Amino acid sequence: MMINVTTGRIIKSLEAFKGSKPIYEKNGLLIVRSVCRDKKFEEFDSIKEYLKSKLVENKLELPDDEDINIFIEKIDEKIGEGSDIYPDAFGFEMLKKSFENMGCECDYIIGKKGELFVGICLWYDKVVKKPIFVEVICC
Repeated sequence: MMINVTTGRIIKSLEAFKGSKPIYEKNGLLIVRSVCRDKKFEEFDSIKEYLKSKLVENKLELPDDEDINIFIEKIDEKIGEGSDIYPDAFGFEMLKKSFENMGCECDYIIGKKGELFVGICLWYDKVVKKPIFVEVICC
């Protein structure tokens, strides 16, 4: 239940609730995609800076390297081996590179609150700049 509440709060803070869609929801893992409509996004110099502000707003902290490894292990365990959702050991990096190869600006951040981990990835076309897509993964 905490996963749904936390993911919902983050999606809402990104002004992405309208049209949001869970793309994976089972085994204590939730992945939601949507479009970020937050007008404050333009006030930040980078995607990473914007995402950090969203972590603070939602009372999440930045994890250390050990915590990130735990997050990766939790995702792998919950999705299972051989999944095509996040096919590499650290799916956000692969996701970022694939969007950059398509001409998008992309970045991600990981947050932690107790035993709960959240990853947020945001991307948009470098030329058109809109729409701004977002994916949130929580476990």
